[in-house]
This record gives sequence, structure tokens and C-alpha cells, in this order.
Amino acid sequence: MKSEVVHARVDSEVKTGSERILKVIGVSLSQAIDLFLRQVLLKKGLPFNLDCEESESNDVERLAYLINTVDGGEPSLKAKKIIHLYTRGDIDFETAKFALLRNYQQ
Repeated sequence: MKSEVVHARVDSEVKTGSERILKVIGVSLSQAIDLFLRQVLLKKGLPFNLDCEESESNDVERLAYLINTVDGGEPSLKAKKIIHLYTRGDIDFETAKFALLRNYQQ
């Protein structure tokens, strides 16, 4: 049985917009908060990733550097081109990671 009350301050547009979306799927704001907190318990942290493009770019560069420096050298020209495509937004993170791993395996 629920007995605790949670008070939170949020932007009115965020609350109104969220309530509108939740109503369509048949979930109240209170139920959504309860679901969120249950997911926090299950995941032992936030139930979603907090990423930004800059960190993904750094991840790709680190991945390329680690893959290509196994022998003590700098990242290959091919790895640098893959990183460049990613940072320009021409390919997504998963594609860049796949390409770098494939480059390493050759």
C-alpha cells in the first residue's frame, strides 16, 4: 500500500506536456513517477543513458586511439577518417564503432 508522498518542482510546460502524453497511454503522472522510481530500483541507477554528442565523440576518439595504438603507433589514417565522418554527423556512433572495430580486425 502506498503511503509516501513525493513533492517535486518542475516547469509547468514539462508537467502539462507530460500529463497530456501520459493521458493518451492511460497512465497518471503519479503512476509514471512510481514506474520511474521502480525502474531506478531495478537498474540500481537511472533507467536511461545520459549522453551528449561530445562524450560520444570522445568515446570514438578513445576507441580509435586504443585500437590503433596496440603497437605503440598513432591512429591510422582510416581511423581518423572514420572519426571525422562521425564528428561531422555523417555517420552515427554505432556505425563509427563498427567501422573502427572492423578496421582493427583487418
